[in-house]
Amino acid sequence: VTTVERVIGFKRGSGGTSGVSYLRRMLDVVLYPDLWELRTEL
Repeated sequence: VTTVERVIGFKRGSGGTSGVSYLRRMLDVVLYPDLWELRTEL
């Protein structure tokens, strides 16, 4: 995230997102939890 912050700064994202702060929030979101669970079982 620090690298992205240095490259794009605090500019808005192309989809209208809040940029770096959006990326930070998304770090805690688990997409496809079933796949993560399956990975743990393998």
